[in-house]
Amino acid sequence: MASRSSWQIMCDSVHALLMREIKTRFGTNRLGYFWAIAEPVAQAAVIGLIFTLLGRSSVSGISVALFMFTGILPFKLFAKLLPQLSAAVNANKALLAYRQVSAIDPIIARIIIEVSTFIVAYIVIFSVMGWLGFEVIPHDILGVLMASLLLIIIAIGIGLMLCVAMSYWQDTSKIVGMIMRPMFLISGIFFAATMIPQQYWYLFTWNPIFHAIELSRDAFFVSYVTPVGSWLYLSLCALVSFTLGIVTFYQSRMRFLTT
Repeated sequence: MASRSSWQIMCDSVHALLMREIKTRFGTNRLGYFWAIAEPVAQAAVIGLIFTLLGRSSVSGISVALFMFTGILPFKLFAKLLPQLSAAVNANKALLAYRQVSAIDPIIARIIIEVSTFIVAYIVIFSVMGWLGFEVIPHDILGVLMASLLLIIIAIGIGLMLCVAMSYWQDTSKIVGMIMRPMFLISGIFFAATMIPQQYWYLFTWNPIFHAIELSRDAFFVSYVTPVGSWLYLSLCALVSFTLGIVTFYQSRMRFLTT
């Protein structure tokens, strides 16, 4: 029998972990995939209702529903990736005893699951909104994709560092949860930079999620031009976080096997 290459072994390991993760996460819950879509819909509906009660049918010239979804979906992707990646190795520690399984395999498996879930939720939600009569075709689809991709890269880099931190301190996940709660309020999900007085922009522009959402809306809507979103800043954050994440994870790869 011909020996398998290291690439084939990794693909087989990732595939097996994918099946295990899907069965664990969704197998016993028939509504698992439904909740992945229902959660952002519910959040957008609640915030949209608040704006409606306040007498606003649009935000920065954009319908409230579309405005909310273009903020909530990228943020939910980021917020889901961090805890999933930080706990990926720890949750599959027993499988690392097998020579074919490396520490990076559960990371790759969870990235595939979360990104795929995001894409499916995005397509389903915007397809339904298009059917309801909303204009859901992005003005600059490449810009929307690029903003999402850079945000994913940032999340992967931070997630890798958190995964290493988790091997030293199990309560890392609790800290992540505590940080992400206020991030929901300051990442531009239910407001735009044009709604903030210019002298207060500095309170938000350090946040790469804010830049990603601003740039995504700039690319999605013709009527919105972000005054603060920076491709350079977002790209630098992606480069730095991903590089630090890869280096940190690689340096700690043996620790995952011994702890």
